[in-house]
Amino acid sequence: MTNGAEKSAAAGASAPAASRARTEFARLVSYIVFGTGSVYLSLRAGELPTSRWEPLGAGSFPQLVFGVLAGLCLIAAIRAIIDIRKAGQLDALGEALCSWVKVRRISFALFGLLVVYLGALPFAGFSLATFVFLLISQLMIAGISKKTVIQSVIAALIFSVGLNLLFAEVFNVFLPRGMLFAG
Repeated sequence: MTNGAEKSAAAGASAPAASRARTEFARLVSYIVFGTGSVYLSLRAGELPTSRWEPLGAGSFPQLVFGVLAGLCLIAAIRAIIDIRKAGQLDALGEALCSWVKVRRISFALFGLLVVYLGALPFAGFSLATFVFLLISQLMIAGISKKTVIQSVIAALIFSVGLNLLFAEVFNVFLPRGMLFAG
């Protein structure tokens, strides 16, 4: 009788620990993201032009603010790691993270595709880059069948070439042509 009660008490104690570990892990990820962003913005603020009248330069205050923010994020990240280790859920947290990434793999793939699209836009131009991006992303979401391929090609053509024509002819705004078609 006590053996069953001990097991349920241990299971009940590990559930809040696991929940606390997941919460701390989410905080850790946010601290890393904000800290990395702060370091980047601090470096970019250092590139601001200086003037004759300001001895420190225009970027000194933003550099200070972002540097302090990055330092605070580092301290908070270390505290989050300590809290995760105290909860003793580091192994279970790794398994939970792997399953979380596996469930959201299409979202990560779409984000990666967006990064590639934004990188290819100056070279390929709006129409070609947008067509390829929309076609691949629609097929990733809907799956590949004869019907979805036809629908995806039509939608990608409308939103890539159609938008380019709309902006050029109606609004007199020319979207990027890209280096491939600049000749």
